[in-house]
Amino acid sequence: MISDMQYLLDTHVILWWFTTPEKIRSKARKIIGDKSNTIFLSSVSFWEMAIKKGLGRLTLPHNLIEAVALEGFKILPIMPEEGLGVADLPPLHSDPFDRILVIQAKLHDLVIITKDVKIIEYPVITIEA
Repeated sequence: MISDMQYLLDTHVILWWFTTPEKIRSKARKIIGDKSNTIFLSSVSFWEMAIKKGLGRLTLPHNLIEAVALEGFKILPIMPEEGLGVADLPPLHSDPFDRILVIQAKLHDLVIITKDVKIIEYPVITIEA
């Protein structure tokens, strides 16, 4: 198993981890659960979840922020160079939240754990969730 690595969870993987972890492939579940790995969650994922909750398309787990802290996950803020960096990405994905995840992974050398086939097209390392 890959250990001592740094990973970035896509928004759907965060939700699955806290609500239906059986949806996540075994390899990815082991990586996320391995405390020797550093798991990052992007601030953009919380923004995306809040927007979808506001639209009635999502129910958030109770006490999500506390649950994240208990897991030892780290929050990755969105920096100005990341916001500007999406302009340099090829237009493979139209979702602005996912484009931020891609540029964050690229700039911070993170492996993205995702099920999104459009993210996999970018020049970043991914693991299928």
